[in-house]
Amino acid sequence: MASLLLLTSLLFLSLLIVHLVNQREERFRQIQWRQRRIRWRIDALEEVLVGIEETLPNRAIARCVNREILHLLEQMLELEAGDKTHLETRIAHVRERADEMLHNQEASHAGRLRESDAEMARARECLDQAARVLRRQENEGRLEGDTLSDYLLELSWTRLMIDVVTYIAEGHKALQRGDITTSQAYYKRAQGLLIGSDHPYSQRMAMIRELGEVIQGKRKALSPELMPETDYNP
Repeated sequence: MASLLLLTSLLFLSLLIVHLVNQREERFRQIQWRQRRIRWRIDALEEVLVGIEETLPNRAIARCVNREILHLLEQMLELEAGDKTHLETRIAHVRERADEMLHNQEASHAGRLRESDAEMARARECLDQAARVLRRQENEGRLEGDTLSDYLLELSWTRLMIDVVTYIAEGHKALQRGDITTSQAYYKRAQGLLIGSDHPYSQRMAMIRELGEVIQGKRKALSPELMPETDYNP
């Protein structure tokens, strides 16, 4: 009887140990999965940040994206049970970048002109992803700077301008080749996008008016205040 009781106890203890080991392994797998998921989000946001810096002269939205990257890195740091040196180094780099963005609030070489449909699509996707970040930060009470609506207006205007500015530039290129028909088609396409938009920025109506003058031959290009991307101006 005593032998049976001992055997039962040993079996129960073995099962308990196996259960605890399985639980530990499951927790480890869950942490690894969360780390991979966060790492993927960080890498994606780094690409978004590059796209925003290439497009928006005002770096306020870029700073919000950078803060999101820092937020995710800090989550990874909490989950990391091993050597944390690489994460601490990366966090320090992101904080240094935040300081640099605050010191230099205008991005150099930022512009809305793109040279291909693929570049246009990538730029629009970066703006859309930035909008998702801003909405998430607003929902979680972490949004800094302007209001969400102000940020979203800037993003939607820039999204429109990527197409408008690129089509105007294509019109200029066609004009320089002597292809007036194609240039007129691009100008009218750009103007049509502006007319079809209900964006409240006052620049929209000004651009519609000046594009009309370009189409009528009364001016060669838009005012630099409306379109500073003068690379292909006639």
